[in-house]
Amino acid sequence: MYLICGEALFDLFGENSSGDSVAFDARIGGSPFNVAMGLARLGEDAGFFGGISRDALGERLVQKFRSEGVSERYILRTDYLTTLSLVQKDDQGSPAYTFYGANAADRMVTEEDLPDFDTPPAYLHIGSYTALVEPVSKALKALIAREKHHTLISFDPNIRPTVVPDMGLWRQNTEALVPLTDLIKVSDEDLELIAPGEPVEQIARKWLGAGAGLVIVTRGGDGATAFAPGIEVDCPGIKVTVEDTVGAGDTFQAALLAGLRQLGVTDRTALDRLEEDALRRLVGFAVKAAAITCSRRGADLPRRAELEKEWAALN
Repeated sequence: MYLICGEALFDLFGENSSGDSVAFDARIGGSPFNVAMGLARLGEDAGFFGGISRDALGERLVQKFRSEGVSERYILRTDYLTTLSLVQKDDQGSPAYTFYGANAADRMVTEEDLPDFDTPPAYLHIGSYTALVEPVSKALKALIAREKHHTLISFDPNIRPTVVPDMGLWRQNTEALVPLTDLIKVSDEDLELIAPGEPVEQIARKWLGAGAGLVIVTRGGDGATAFAPGIEVDCPGIKVTVEDTVGAGDTFQAALLAGLRQLGVTDRTALDRLEEDALRRLVGFAVKAAAITCSRRGADLPRRAELEKEWAALN
């Protein structure tokens, strides 16, 4: 099973309106939420661990998980409120976020709330602001430490300056998590925020030296580059008419994790043995999946049937 840990929230997309009113199109979101949903849509056994409110919006989040086939067994229901994220897009469709989430359900998770497993998950993924803000960050680090020896750990820093504006804290937290993780997916935009001017390859190789087994840097419409010991693979982007890029990175992440299982990579030993050709197919699959999401509004992640050709090619 994949256990995806972190936030679940509502994105409020501002609409053009006249007069004093402001109209919003509310969509379910949150990077870890999207990753869990993306895995389920790709036919994978995915569960979610995180705090979700008992308020009306939280109930909608849980109902969405049910409809998508994501296990709710490890969801922590609380009386804290649901985080809201206001989303504004630039001319290229790239989103900017303003978060309303102090003391919200997804942040107020403690070590005492960590789940126990009858069978440990094969993959555990964390990312975004719940990997940084307290108390949930401390809880997730404790979960990683507990499960690391029998679970592949995946991490996406997914920097959110509107949640925590101090880039020094983001960098410090990211570098603290790197030695605890096996797979890191990060965007070039995030790297520029926390390590401005540093060459991408230099950062990736440093993270590999610190203990990561695979580092993949996404470059938006220009594709992605994967770094493993002795290997560097470039995969070009796919041209699509971009509606927006909301959820594209999460789609890439879900496809990456699903693709690893399809390739038989279920532990660190297998990850370290991943060959260049297989890695190239894996990244190409994730790029294709992300391109589909970019052609749609919001985080509307693709289903397995839309990627059958690419899925079959992984083998």
